[in-house]
Amino acid sequence: MNSIMQQLVNQKVNSITSPELVQLAKQYNVALSKSQADKVISILRSEHINVADQAQLERLLHRLQTEVDPYVTSVIQQLLKQFL
Repeated sequence: MNSIMQQLVNQKVNSITSPELVQLAKQYNVALSKSQADKVISILRSEHINVADQAQLERLLHRLQTEVDPYVTSVIQQLLKQFL
């Protein structure tokens, strides 16, 4: 991914809101509730996300799996793959 695209994706991931996340999930035909999106956003806000940092992404996905649930983790992985 070129650096400009990476910056745009980083900016979006770091600024996305719960309603936007739910809408994005709907666009990709993935079920995600408002409460699940709220939990995801709170975890994402715990640190500044850099999508090029694979170790950080793995750590965040592990947190999602333990703190939210495995299904939501797979949803977020699917959505991230759309942009990576």
